[in-house]
Amino acid sequence: MKKSKSWITLFVLSLTLVLVVAGCGTASTANDLGKTRTANDLEITVTSVNTLNSQNDNKQLAKIDFRIENVGADESGAGAGDFVIETKDGKKHSVDGLSANNFGDAIPAGKTLKGSGYYEVPAGEEKVILHYKPVVESTDETATWTIILPEK
Repeated sequence: MKKSKSWITLFVLSLTLVLVVAGCGTASTANDLGKTRTANDLEITVTSVNTLNSQNDNKQLAKIDFRIENVGADESGAGAGDFVIETKDGKKHSVDGLSANNFGDAIPAGKTLKGSGYYEVPAGEEKVILHYKPVVESTDETATWTIILPEK
């Protein structure tokens, strides 16, 4: 009986140790990819994120795909320029103006706009904060997402 109890005790302690070590090794990887935020009668969802090579070796391009639905009663506009990326050093990075593929358009009430924005960030950046701060709107409504950038 004593031998049986010691094996059970050893098993329980081993299992506990494995769980504690596994829990300590898990990094905080909060990712808001796929989450919808609402601001200015727009339901904004970050649908996917990719990292691409930049022409500058010290930088990388973050290509962020958006789905924006106008849930308001009036036409509204949205575009890649309404979003800013904040990196871990606190610097803000606006849309890469050299990319002709950046989205932007008027969205009629009840309609949806899909498109991509390109943002140049330091090479090796792993996690960023995406801020929605409309350029044209005269409102204080903003939204933020924590985004994990995939490796190139």
